Amino acid sequence: MDLFEPISEEQLDLALQLKGLVQDVVQKHPELRLFCNDWTYVRYLRARSWDLSKAHKMLLGTLQWRLETRPQEIVWAQVEKEAETGKTFVSPHADKEGRPVVMMRPRNQNTRDEKEQVMFLIYCLEHASRLADEQRVGKMTWLLDFEGYSMRNAPAIRTSLAVLHTLQNHYPERLGQAVCYHAPTLFSMTWKAVSPFIDPITKKKIAFVDKGPHEEPEMSARFHLEHIESCMGGRHQGMLFKLEDYRQRMQVEDTAVANSIRMLEIHASSGSMGSDLSDASSATQYGRSPSPLAMMG
Repeated sequence: MDLFEPISEEQLDLALQLKGLVQDVVQKHPELRLFCNDWTYVRYLRARSWDLSKAHKMLLGTLQWRLETRPQEIVWAQVEKEAETGKTFVSPHADKEGRPVVMMRPRNQNTRDEKEQVMFLIYCLEHASRLADEQRVGKMTWLLDFEGYSMRNAPAIRTSLAVLHTLQNHYPERLGQAVCYHAPTLFSMTWKAVSPFIDPITKKKIAFVDKGPHEEPEMSARFHLEHIESCMGGRHQGMLFKLEDYRQRMQVEDTAVANSIRMLEIHASSGSMGSDLSDASSATQYGRSPSPLAMMG
């Protein structure tokens, strides 16, 4: 199987069953092929403790959400205003586990439209998820820099809950770790409100790095310090986020996704979807080999 970790024969059988259960929906909507790769079925099964019925219900919910929200079609032009300050961006460097790093800096908050803010975060999650699959790690890391955090730039509780709902229900098993750097006492109010809704397994992945002698070893255990800015105890001079470079990087990604969707639609209109050519083409588009699970389906 084209998976990032070994699984048992029983788990493989469950993944194949889950694929079969959603096959009609996926074939009816070709764009869902970009989302439903081999690892998708394993992620949803793991998120529901390998309970096929619960995983099926969860995955159907996500497929419906994707058809309504169409996150794969969000493009840079729609989110540039949100992105321009570097408040959230996908770092050009992975962590020590090879996972893409989503950087967040609340102090750079520049808008007040909660729907636009959530859409922008989804755009970032989509990009990080594709990188995670390309690198065959399947997960991402969040690095939250809380320097300058205040009531003025703190997200509303309802926004935090909306983000949490989206992450847990539609991006399960995507979070490898979340590192909260220098979280102030003020953040404890948000944490107290949100933490009861966080899955216990997810909660164990959240680490707090405080000021003091343990700061550098805690960061160096997770990140290559040459890829962390000096303002966060790293060795990189200057800022990792440069708007023009990031704009170009995201526009290239947008074009690649649009091309993949177009290829899937062409295959669908020509009646070749049943041969799973769409899985092979999307895998090749993102630098992966065609999926054995697709061939087995």
